[in-house]
Amino acid sequence: MNLRLPVLALLVLSYPLFSHAQSLGDVAREVRMEKQKTGAPHAKVITNDDLEAPAPAEEVTTPEKDAAAGTTPSPAAKDAALKDAADATKPEADAKPEPSKAQPAKKDPEKERELRELETQKRSDELNKRYTDRITAIHEQINAAQMQLAKLQSDQINSTNEFKRTAGMSPTLNEYEAQQREFIEHIEAQKTLITSLNGQLEDAREAARHAGVPHASDY
Repeated sequence: MNLRLPVLALLVLSYPLFSHAQSLGDVAREVRMEKQKTGAPHAKVITNDDLEAPAPAEEVTTPEKDAAAGTTPSPAAKDAALKDAADATKPEADAKPEPSKAQPAKKDPEKERELRELETQKRSDELNKRYTDRITAIHEQINAAQMQLAKLQSDQINSTNEFKRTAGMSPTLNEYEAQQREFIEHIEAQKTLITSLNGQLEDAREAARHAGVPHASDY
């Protein structure tokens, strides 16, 4: 009697649960039948496990990984690997080698000595030419003064001869005396000029000798 009472009480309490479970089962069957009639896809129910589980990452395959795993890489994987290798080596292949800096040419002492001698000779020739040109110019002035002196002396003699030939008629005595004074003045001036030019010539020759101009006295 004591055992029957708890069992009866349990049955009474469980009845609503069984009836509720039966009503849910009926509802589920009706929903499935309705979906089969309408052809609607069955919606997936997302649970906490679906939210917590991370999506599997897509594994990138390489020839090295395939070789380690004992599998044969696909043609696409081979092409990608070859392209990556080509891209990695391309900058090195395309890089132009840096041109080496030109090494300065070694100096030839003998050639440098010859160049110095040529330069020294050039300067010496230019200096000698200046001295010789100066001496030559003085010589030309002396020659011109001597020619002028000779002409004056010749004109003086002709004037005297003409005066004698005409017996003092042409030129007259006064004209003759004036001509003679003029001739004498010009002749003395030319003589003075020639003396000065000869002094300049000697000074130029002496300077040329000190400068080392060869044969300076011969100019």
